[in-house]
Amino acid sequence: MNIVQKYGGCYLKNMEDLSAIASHLAQSRENSDSLVLVTAAMQEIAEAMSARAASLETEIGSDKLDAMFSAAEKQTAALMAAALEREGLRAAVIEDIKGTSLSEVEVFAGKHELEIGRIEKALQEGVIPVVAGFQGIGKYGAEDVQGRYGAAATAVAIAAGLGCDCQLYGNTKGIYTREPAEEGSVIEKISYEEAMELIMLGESDLESRAIELAKAFGVEVYVGPAMEEEKSGGTYIMDRSLIVQEAAVTGLTVSDDIVVYTLKGLPTDGDRIAELFELLSDLSVNIDMISQQTCSEHSCAVSFSCSKDKTSEIDQAFEVNQRLRELEIYKQDNLSLVSLVGVGMASHVGVAGRVFSVLAQHAIHHYNITTSEISISVAIDSSQKAAAVVSLSEAFGL
Repeated sequence: MNIVQKYGGCYLKNMEDLSAIASHLAQSRENSDSLVLVTAAMQEIAEAMSARAASLETEIGSDKLDAMFSAAEKQTAALMAAALEREGLRAAVIEDIKGTSLSEVEVFAGKHELEIGRIEKALQEGVIPVVAGFQGIGKYGAEDVQGRYGAAATAVAIAAGLGCDCQLYGNTKGIYTREPAEEGSVIEKISYEEAMELIMLGESDLESRAIELAKAFGVEVYVGPAMEEEKSGGTYIMDRSLIVQEAAVTGLTVSDDIVVYTLKGLPTDGDRIAELFELLSDLSVNIDMISQQTCSEHSCAVSFSCSKDKTSEIDQAFEVNQRLRELEIYKQDNLSLVSLVGVGMASHVGVAGRVFSVLAQHAIHHYNITTSEISISVAIDSSQKAAAVVSLSEAFGL
């Protein structure tokens, strides 16, 4: 049975780390003939690359940066293959994999494909393919990098092509029931939908594209600590039909530095509202929550929340837009977004009522609210975040 393993930068700080991985794989040699390795860039190589780029004291184009950092990935893959051979294992570097884009549009359309013939050939010959994550060959023959955490998406895409499972070893020991992680416990099994919702709502140590790919192609993903003989920790991400779900809520996550804008006096015909969100789209603002309240027969108020780092751009855009500038605009900052996630919400009655009851009992004021089939999110004052996390975690057994 094939398996794809991806090692992130936290496991590849230097040559000592790389050698330790190679030694571990040699000791578990019975699985080595069916193993594909995907490596992120070694930290000391990436840091040296960054320092050289900074020494130029000029803005470097994205295509040049892509070429530089994909080179760091390739160097790491070559060193890993050499270290494996030193341990008596046969290994080969597989780079410049051709395939369609890993963009979200391609993923959701289910169109992603990789040319994995070289990987399959290596496996058939008893050779461990070592693949540089983060990069490949794009439409025009140039480096097509996948961005931060791109090695995870590469690993899942290869697993999809081989029809096997994928193990992601990175900064996290699994997906936790609550934040901060040390106060929660690792979730043993979680659905693709829950994992993606947690990522979107605040979980930063996972890559959404990797999980989107896994869901599209039915790849079971393990996220947890590396070099564990038995996967006693970590989280398995899989199809929800394979999970016996008893609890309504699986996990709780928090996003800080949230801002809520409220615009009053918008006409209800929809034109001005469409203009508002087209403007936000042009600014690449990721909207967390949207709510609309009717003020009169012909006017309404619209609220939306977003990350604080976009507020200066939004403020400037509102100032120069004559039609929006005429409205009453209010901004609330120093907010946090607390989100409860669980596929069990679809079959449990009264989850929302319980959330609001807990918040009321602890005098925690909430602003915007949004729900989906598997999540409830509320914006609250950041000063009350700790109280909200503790009280909601206790209420739902997290």
